[in-house]
Amino acid sequence: MRKIFYVCLSFIFTCCINSSLPKGILPADKMEKVIYDLLKIDEYISTYVAKDTTADIKMKRSIYYEQVFKLHNTNRKAFFTSYTFYQQHPDIQKNLFDSVLAISNRDKAAKYNVKPVKHEKEK
Repeated sequence: MRKIFYVCLSFIFTCCINSSLPKGILPADKMEKVIYDLLKIDEYISTYVAKDTTADIKMKRSIYYEQVFKLHNTNRKAFFTSYTFYQQHPDIQKNLFDSVLAISNRDKAAKYNVKPVKHEKEK
């Protein structure tokens, strides 16, 4: 219950903060999705790609990052400009990363919350 309260509270702060962002800065809701996807890519690369000794890790990371930017209708420059802005505003950045953590926790809970399969009764 407490987690839901904190997620809602961070969402309210995020909504209020988005209206005061300078031009060219990605809103917090878009940034949290991009950051979450980039973190998943980094985890994938460190877990699977790093084991492949023939893989060019920097090249693969760059390719995957560009796919994420394209998926979220942004580019590398806009993302890193926004990321720098959020780093310079720790109060906003904390809310941003709290939201990313909440997304991660929801995904993890959904992954392990498997519902039993109902089988038809045998005749």
